[in-house]
Amino acid sequence: MMTPLLSLMLAAGTPQALPAMAQDLSEVPVIEGWQGRKVSPKWSENVHTLYRKASCSGAVNYEGSQLLELDVLFLLDGQGRPLKIAPVNVRCPEVETFVSKRILGTLKGSFPKTGTDEPVWMRSQVRFLWSDAS
Repeated sequence: MMTPLLSLMLAAGTPQALPAMAQDLSEVPVIEGWQGRKVSPKWSENVHTLYRKASCSGAVNYEGSQLLELDVLFLLDGQGRPLKIAPVNVRCPEVETFVSKRILGTLKGSFPKTGTDEPVWMRSQVRFLWSDAS
């Protein structure tokens, strides 16, 4: 289920007719080897704090820890610049905002060039793992 609570517009010169966000993730090409999949575990402690404070849901047990996997859609221009970022299965506005800001702040140059004149939607995933043990 898609619940893009936060969709950030980055480019002032964005074309008015942007492609609609896909409702079926399987129709959206995956960004292979995207740096965000490797970097996102470093944000787990921050996400855990936000997740706990906001009483969010969606994390699952994974080998004695909690795993939260978020699918993220990116509307990219031909140069690989993100025009929109839409976490789609967050169920937690605080985590969604944190993830979107972190991607824009540290990973906005990590996307592949699409080589097209029209913006295209692509997807990846970010993952967070934490322990609830005190």
